[in-house]
Amino acid sequence: MRLDLRALRSFVAVASAGSISSAAQSLHIAQPALSVQIKQLEEQLGAALFDRHPRGVVPTAVGERLLGHAVEILRRVDVAYDDVRQAVDQPSGRVALALPQSVAKFVTVPLVQAVVRQWPMIQLQMVEMSSGYIPQQLLHGLVDIGMTFGTEDDARMRFTHVLQEELVFVSTAQALAQHQGSPAEGLRHMALHDVARFPLVLPTMAQSLRRVIDAYMAKAGVAPRIVVEVNTIHEILALVAAGMGSTILSFAAVSDLLADRQLLGLPLVRPAMSRAIYACRSASLPMSIAATKVHEQLLATITALASSGQWPRSTVMLNLPPGDGGTRPSG
Repeated sequence: MRLDLRALRSFVAVASAGSISSAAQSLHIAQPALSVQIKQLEEQLGAALFDRHPRGVVPTAVGERLLGHAVEILRRVDVAYDDVRQAVDQPSGRVALALPQSVAKFVTVPLVQAVVRQWPMIQLQMVEMSSGYIPQQLLHGLVDIGMTFGTEDDARMRFTHVLQEELVFVSTAQALAQHQGSPAEGLRHMALHDVARFPLVLPTMAQSLRRVIDAYMAKAGVAPRIVVEVNTIHEILALVAAGMGSTILSFAAVSDLLADRQLLGLPLVRPAMSRAIYACRSASLPMSIAATKVHEQLLATITALASSGQWPRSTVMLNLPPGDGGTRPSG
């Protein structure tokens, strides 16, 4: 039995769009022709690939299984084609990089500048999203490279520990005076056990930062007073500025606001708190020449930003042997 590559591309397009009509538009083919392709593929496999609903289609269990194979097959075909037709010194093609917001604000401009200057034929796509979604985007071949704040014990993923970021206690002068019992000007740091005095606005449990915070507090025996949980940094900071509570964030994420004195940030002590930042990619899907170049430049850009102090209060953890693109977590 032979599977036609065109049929596989059509199947992936329908699964991604959730609609045959939308997929037909993106593929620039007639909807009836696309419906025939999907029907013929289902007949060839002897199973329904989609459940049809009034508002679109959803892959069946069989369809989900085929989708995983199809994405990998098509990616390998594309990589093989690129490797043959592209010279190493003139890479081209699309490279999608997924970044959390707090990472994107430092990396985007210098990385894009470096890539455009060195490899103008690369079509760089910068995608900002929550770090928790990035591993699945990589595994499904929707992005090529990602940055996360944690690792997963998954042999299909490859992680590189790039940075360690300092976490700080973020509050207002009024809240510090009210709950700490001393003027804000005299405070230079915040002991973790003192955080229990403050009402807190923390990230939701879906955020990796929250899991880091909870782990530190549990180990120190601190019971936090949580007022509300919010899943975006912008809204957390807005609530802190409005006097609804204090929070714990990376210094880099709030450094601009602290410089303007809109909010106050105190280093956490006993213990000091930090979070890890990782570059990640699929270990099973091969990287194109273009993606490899972008991955190398990403690591070099982050290292330069942290070493120069432009990524404040971060420590470079990168120490790779020559030619090694990353390491898989030991568990």
